This record gives sequence, C-alpha cells and structure tokens, in this order.
Amino acid sequence: MKRIIASFFLCMGMLAVATAQESQPAEPKYLPEAGDFALGIDAAPFLEYVGGFFSQNGAKAPTFGLQGQGIYAKYFLESDRAIRAKLRLDIYSESYKKDIQNDEAVSANPPTPDATTIDTRKQGVTSVDLSVGYEFRRGRSRVQRFYGGELGLGLGKNSSTYEYGNPMTVANPSPSTAFSNPSSRPLEEKGGLNFTFRLGGFVGVEYFIANKLSLGGEFTLGLKASIQGQDEATVQRVEAGEVREFATRSRNANDVSSSFGVRTEAGGSIFLIFHF
Repeated sequence: MKRIIASFFLCMGMLAVATAQESQPAEPKYLPEAGDFALGIDAAPFLEYVGGFFSQNGAKAPTFGLQGQGIYAKYFLESDRAIRAKLRLDIYSESYKKDIQNDEAVSANPPTPDATTIDTRKQGVTSVDLSVGYEFRRGRSRVQRFYGGELGLGLGKNSSTYEYGNPMTVANPSPSTAFSNPSSRPLEEKGGLNFTFRLGGFVGVEYFIANKLSLGGEFTLGLKASIQGQDEATVQRVEAGEVREFATRSRNANDVSSSFGVRTEAGGSIFLIFHF
C-alpha cells in the first residue's frame, strides 16, 4: 500500500513539473533568423521625442511622412547575411502668392492708387535616392555589428512656373512684378536633371531593444560621381515692338558639369528597424 501511495505522489510530481515547464513562456528570440523581413525608418523623430522630455519646450509626438524620410528594408538569407535596400523620397510642391500694384488701375482715369493684383509662383521639387547592398552580421548578443557593400543611384529635379497679375504689353514693357526683373520676366524655369552614382561600403552597430525591434546607426565610405544637366527657362520681354517669349539655357549645349570624389556620408545613419 505504501508503494502504491509513493508511486502515486511520484507520478503527480512528475506531471506537475512537466506542466510547469510547458506553461513557462518561451525565451524571446531577439535576433533575426533566415527568412525574416525587416522594415525600418529614420529614428530622428523618436530621438527628438525622447529628448523633448528634458527640454523646456516639452516632448512632441513623432510624425512621419514621405518628404525626406528614409525607408529601410532587409531580407535575411541567413541569420548573419541579408540583402538590403534604402529609399529616400523628397517630393513636394509649394505656391507663393504676393500682392503687387495693379498697373492698369493705378494709371486709369480716374486712378485707383491702392489697387493691387496678385503674382503667383509655383515651385516643385523631386528627389529620389535608392541604394541596394549586401550585409554581413556578427555577434550573438543583442548587440550586432554589421558591414557590407552597396550601390546607390539618385535623381533630382526642380521647376518653377509664374503667373503675373500685370500683363506685359508694348505700352507697359516693364510691369510691376514681385518675383523678377520686370523688363525680362520668367514664365517657366526648369532645373537640370541631377544624376548621382555611388559605390562603397558601410559599417554599423545595431542593438535589439526588444524582441525583433532594434535601434542602430551606420557610416558609409565610397566613391561618388554626379552629373548636372542644363538649367532651362522661358522668359518674356518686349522686343522689336512686340511681346516675345525666349528660351534660355544656363550654358552652351556641349557643356557638361560632373564631379567625382571620395567622401563619408552620415545622412540617415540612425534608424529604427522592425523584424518580422
């Protein structure tokens, strides 16, 4: 009888131990594994938010948008190797309006000396920067060091258009204008296409502050070449007794502007990465 009771309590103890082991949560896997995908953003808004707690102005919640925001993506071939891409967009348009004297009303009979009209300038900027690379990683703790190489391409362009409240006429060849020389004023301006090519390496450190969530920074060093296209504009002026439009360029058609050099680039070097 004693043996039966002892065996019963032994079985119950083993069952309790097994149940307790099964109920314990699995140890979180902080580090990335093969097949993981990672998506990240610039950490500057978060750092400014935290820093705001120690300033007199107070903390402001972080905001995000495409304008100037770096987007990071990685796919892990193995736990220590990944294919990565980085995209930065800066696309926006602005409109400026300014009151200007209404020449027709001021010179009318009777005149209206306080009459105004509006000049408008619309400006657009487009900048796209994309880089792809191969990354190697080292470290078994939450602190991971990484290095590798990448290829980058960048495109940039800007333009402006103008609308004037005072028309240019033979009788009024220099109308009141807010944005330019009244006797030769632009109707449209197009900045030359800027093309940038980069080839280099990077090195950085990434710390996993939580399960599959990391904060890191990196520096790059490499070769950079750029080509700047010609600026073009369409201007309006009175010539030979009539209002004409002329196309202008910043330089001769055969001129090409280019540069080549080696430099360190720290832009977008601090990031927050989410792993899935």
